[in-house]
Amino acid sequence: MTKAFLIALMRQMSVVPLLPFSVKLSLAQRYRHLRFFLPSGEQFVYDAYLDRFKVNIDTTYPIEVEMATGHYDLTTSAIIRQFVHQKDTVIDVGANVGALTLLMASVASSGRVLAIEPGPSTFTRLKDNLELNPQLKAIVQIFSLGLADKAGELFWQEDPNVPGNAGLLNEGGFRVSVKTLDQFAEEQRLKRLDFVKIDVEGMEYEVICGGLEAIARFRPVLYYETLESFRQHRGFDIYNAIFDQLCQMNYRQFYVLPDGKLSEAKDLTTLKSPNTLAVPAEKCSGRF
Repeated sequence: MTKAFLIALMRQMSVVPLLPFSVKLSLAQRYRHLRFFLPSGEQFVYDAYLDRFKVNIDTTYPIEVEMATGHYDLTTSAIIRQFVHQKDTVIDVGANVGALTLLMASVASSGRVLAIEPGPSTFTRLKDNLELNPQLKAIVQIFSLGLADKAGELFWQEDPNVPGNAGLLNEGGFRVSVKTLDQFAEEQRLKRLDFVKIDVEGMEYEVICGGLEAIARFRPVLYYETLESFRQHRGFDIYNAIFDQLCQMNYRQFYVLPDGKLSEAKDLTTLKSPNTLAVPAEKCSGRF
């Protein structure tokens, strides 16, 4: 039974008018596992995301449903809090509506956060969320752009089964501009790059291959999505290809377990977490 099916089933159950929406929302904010009982299509501005930010919520989108609980992806959030520091420069590749961008900005409060999102509709929602929080203008920059292994154009298409999820591995959809991470780092005149989160629905390999110069120069911590379904969809072992490339660059890589602990990976043949953490070996001393 897939996650998408379970979400759809819970959404169907949510339309039963047993409780008013305000009560359902209050329960979801108190008990996160109840969040997908929120009915689809409710729209409002939530003013306590991460206890400090305003965000637009449309419960059509699973990501925004989770944001309505006050936090998003607790495991990834814990990694960001552990590996991002106050003065860091960080890049959020595949920022969507900014769920993790906002967290990065709260942690790197004297640094720089660059949020990259290619989807036209999603970028608009990201922009709207930043406009609700003008105090972040000095920290966060957003870019309507995709990253790949070479510059050009690709097609952005939303997943019909999971609203808000989308990718660039399609033959049709909205035509969007893409460039490499190396080009982007040069254009932005980066003096440092400390952390990069990559969630691009199966194109993590291309993003990393397009950023090898920047990775070699700045030695950032990398946090990239690793889902078996994308390996099968791509038709080649994208994750071991990433693993091997980063090993050659003297990175150690770790599974991120549900309890927040890290388990060092010897390869990525069997995925033990939906995201993998890659840390330069020189930054591991005394830490792992």
